[in-house]
Amino acid sequence: MKLFIDVGNTALKWRRRGGDNIEQGGGTHRRDWETALRDPLASSQPFESVWIASVAGAEADARIGALISEATGLAAEFYYSVRDDFGVHNCYPEARRLGVDRWVALIECHRRHGAGIVVDCGSALTIDAVDENGAFLGGYIVPGLGMLRTALLRDTADVHVGPGQAGLGLGQSTGECVHNGLLRMSVAFVTDVVVELRERLSDTCPVLVTGGDARELSASFPFDFDLQPDLVLDGLERVAARQK
Repeated sequence: MKLFIDVGNTALKWRRRGGDNIEQGGGTHRRDWETALRDPLASSQPFESVWIASVAGAEADARIGALISEATGLAAEFYYSVRDDFGVHNCYPEARRLGVDRWVALIECHRRHGAGIVVDCGSALTIDAVDENGAFLGGYIVPGLGMLRTALLRDTADVHVGPGQAGLGLGQSTGECVHNGLLRMSVAFVTDVVVELRERLSDTCPVLVTGGDARELSASFPFDFDLQPDLVLDGLERVAARQK
């Protein structure tokens, strides 16, 4: 049994693979690693390897590694961004400072399609591009929908908004104005970047969309895209298959 774990800023996703049998899940971790790792480690079969892509920081990675070692007797394999791998070249001056979730998503995108655009709709909204030669061209990082809502409600007096459905039309209540405005702003940003990148790469360049808010955001995208909710785990599994 092989275990793959994607540790994001707010969520932890996992995949167990034993032959053709695949199980996966995930949820918000709140940096409670003992609880977050309970389900991925709950296997009746022994693990032969554990691979992790984490942006939680060195202290969290050390704790996660220790918990996995205690539970499985294995040393977890943490993969971090590097200068070059799988034909993709990292443009960051300090390669490891690129979030490994973005890096493995770019690797997976390039191995599938060559040139491509990755839109990750998580706690942060990121857009990254790779060309046909494997050059990571760079990207953008802005607050995601949840972070935008939290900031607006925290810093604005007398704005009380509950959960609600968002659309692109004019809001007719404070709640609708907030939800619709933030959605429209995020969709407009992503669309503007995708249009610009498709002029630079090609007008048929694939756009892979992933992340916890991917379905909500992509429902309003005016361009064609490929929804890939497990893109980071797919990229991590590809890396593990090559290196192990």
